[in-house]
Amino acid sequence: MNSPEMVSTSPKTQCRRVDNGSEDRISCLPDSILCQILSVPPTKDAVATSILSPRWKHAWTSVRNLCFDDELSVMGDEVSGITVAAFEKFVHSVLARTHPSSVEKFSLRCSYLRSLGMFDYWVSSAISRNVREIEIDLRDHERIPLPASIYRSITLEVLRLRSYFALKIPPDGVCFPRLKTFHLMLQQPTNHLPHNLFSRCPCLQHLSLTVYFTAANPASNLIISSATLKTFVLEVMYCSHSSAPNQHTVTIVAPNLEFLDITDDLAVSYAVHQLPSLHKAVYYVMFSEWPPIDRRPPVQLLAGMTKAKCLTLSAGVLHALNRRGDNIFPQFSALTYLHVTVGQFGCTMLPTILGCSPNLHTFVLHLSDWYVLNDEQTRWTDTATVPSCLSDHVNIIEINGLGKENSHMRLAEYLLNHSRVLLTMTVRCKPSVDGKTLENLHHRLMGLHRGCASAFIHLTSIRPLQLLTLILLFSIIRYALYHIRMFATEPDTLRIHLFM
Repeated sequence: MNSPEMVSTSPKTQCRRVDNGSEDRISCLPDSILCQILSVPPTKDAVATSILSPRWKHAWTSVRNLCFDDELSVMGDEVSGITVAAFEKFVHSVLARTHPSSVEKFSLRCSYLRSLGMFDYWVSSAISRNVREIEIDLRDHERIPLPASIYRSITLEVLRLRSYFALKIPPDGVCFPRLKTFHLMLQQPTNHLPHNLFSRCPCLQHLSLTVYFTAANPASNLIISSATLKTFVLEVMYCSHSSAPNQHTVTIVAPNLEFLDITDDLAVSYAVHQLPSLHKAVYYVMFSEWPPIDRRPPVQLLAGMTKAKCLTLSAGVLHALNRRGDNIFPQFSALTYLHVTVGQFGCTMLPTILGCSPNLHTFVLHLSDWYVLNDEQTRWTDTATVPSCLSDHVNIIEINGLGKENSHMRLAEYLLNHSRVLLTMTVRCKPSVDGKTLENLHHRLMGLHRGCASAFIHLTSIRPLQLLTLILLFSIIRYALYHIRMFATEPDTLRIHLFM
């Protein structure tokens, strides 16, 4: 058998001729391309390529993205001290053998952590290599201190903490000097979150918080103060509604905030300072039907969103506002786009909301399929004062979830009749609407009086099979785009798992 013949002696590329005489072109590729190739197969296969030739022996050690996950090796009844120790040894070994001067991303997902010292070493190792992004998920592990080295990193720009950590600002006050994106989970934040944490992050632009309160949690004031913050996503969860929740407050001071997305169950009050730069706001309320819940928070929060140009409100928000009984809604003079979901209750708030949006151009109404909208909820369409936005500005209307209920058609008739400058009304029926019903709905819509005679009405329905096809198609496209983005922006990634 002929031995391989070396055709290039370049220190970086050594092309070889294999047994059949053909040239080994893969080994001639640059290191960055080899790292991209080695990011595709499982780790055991990537490491196995080290036996191909001296050129491949250490190629995998130069990848810049390291993602460790014990899920494949530590599962259910198979959990043991041996498997946990093996995973820890594996992470330690890979960190010791890889040698890039700069690590783009360090990700750790671990269910069973035995040594805090080992954990600190792993994180510090990434920090010492100028890591730009860190993601940590210790799953159900109890709250532990965040390693001190993270606070002082001058290269860290993205930090995603998907489990609970005890946060403590270092004595010298240095706190995430270059951090731009921060994802954080909090439980009982009164005892574990410094009130000035976010204001000490001089470059913070994107903040995402998930906060859990319990019945035993004392009253607290969660302060979000940042002069640089541009997007803020908050999810507030209250673990029990057996009794009225304690009085918690969320204070938002962010003069440069452009996007605000809040999901809560009315367990907190809000103190929102003026947000002059706000462009888009999303407000979603869960469990609005619980009787002991205070109905003031929606008004408090909405009062701080009045500079928004785009606003999305869930059915729960309208339900909570409706249960107040006073139909109070702040003035949104800058609002041009409004998306509202209407459930069983809250429909009577629509004329008030539209009346407080004098410059609205696009109105999207989603009729929830969870609850039946009864006729009583739409009787206001016969007597309510017509909002000025419908007469003067609204030129695009979308209605999603239209059914054969009279209440649905009454809403469509009201909007079509009073929209004097309307260009297009797009109506999408429920997936359950059959062909005959769709034809009847089309006939009824075409027979309605139009405030603008030239307005175009487009009626469509998505069948269940079509809906499933669209969902599958969307999933395939999303999967493809994800991997295209991975290869386009993270060519040197090696996703590292432990395969037992």
